[in-house]
Amino acid sequence: KSSKVFMVIALCLTTVFMFGAIAEAQTYRLASHYQAGYFVNNGYRRMAERIKKATNGKVDIQLYESGQLGGYEQVFQEVMRGTIDMQANFPTSRFNKKFEIAFTPSVASGYDQIGKILKRNSPFSKFMADAYKECGVVYIGSFCDTIAGVSVRKGKEVKNPFVQGDKGFQLRVVSINSARKWYSAMGYQLVTIPYAEVFTSMQTGILDGDSGSGPEGVYLTFKDVLGSYIEYQNLFFTLDFVVSKKVWDSFDAKTKQIVYDAFDAESQSVWKESQVSYKKYIDLMKKAGVKIITPTKAQLASMDTIARKEAWPVCAKYTGDKVFKDIAAYLKTK
Repeated sequence: KSSKVFMVIALCLTTVFMFGAIAEAQTYRLASHYQAGYFVNNGYRRMAERIKKATNGKVDIQLYESGQLGGYEQVFQEVMRGTIDMQANFPTSRFNKKFEIAFTPSVASGYDQIGKILKRNSPFSKFMADAYKECGVVYIGSFCDTIAGVSVRKGKEVKNPFVQGDKGFQLRVVSINSARKWYSAMGYQLVTIPYAEVFTSMQTGILDGDSGSGPEGVYLTFKDVLGSYIEYQNLFFTLDFVVSKKVWDSFDAKTKQIVYDAFDAESQSVWKESQVSYKKYIDLMKKAGVKIITPTKAQLASMDTIARKEAWPVCAKYTGDKVFKDIAAYLKTK
């Protein structure tokens, strides 16, 4: 009788351990709309490897690239619902107007400032965490993608690009109110057309230029119609790591810290890789005969002043002005 009891207990324990192991080892889907092989995606892949190793395989994050799980807005809704686990997200104001701060000119200018405000405890990162929380998801941090400039078609020039004044130039600008306000204040005539139509519009002269891409996107997409490229250096793009609340709440404190640490480690690497990519494609544009127009430090500082006066109040309607004051003070610290 005692042997039968022992066998029953052993069987129960075996079943518990088997199901416990299955419950502990989980695979999570991380969606990115960026193409396979892009350096930002590679950073997410390395982050996932760090997490898997540090959790002894219990948290296995699989990266789905090139929009395999859907467009980024569709995927974000799924993350909000908890039906997709994680996302490398391009934040859009459709879901929270406060996200406009991520595309407001001169929140940070140049890679040094961008690297600083993307640190975990910066006012920018804290604000983004709160904004994402309002959407019901957990924000881990932002990987630096690129700094956007202005692509100018062949046969067209921008006189005095770094000072205010009528440019006589029709420019496509992203549909972010604060960004549009800044370009308008600089003297551009704003045009709204789908990105897919930009190349043909520049080729035919209907459109003079575009403001929505960094050097890599500009070179790969517009090289054949490009005459010059203006490095404004004060509008950057990120790809944010967000996790569904359901998944995040299932992690214990140790696992959450592992995720933070892995992201932070790769965030620095991606920030450096972004600079390498930026320089690489600026150099390729030069070799292709594209004129590169770069502001001096004084000109960049002047444009930052214009942005604070013209663009920041537009975004502050949604965010309040405290976060801008906090960011400005934070960037002055060493």
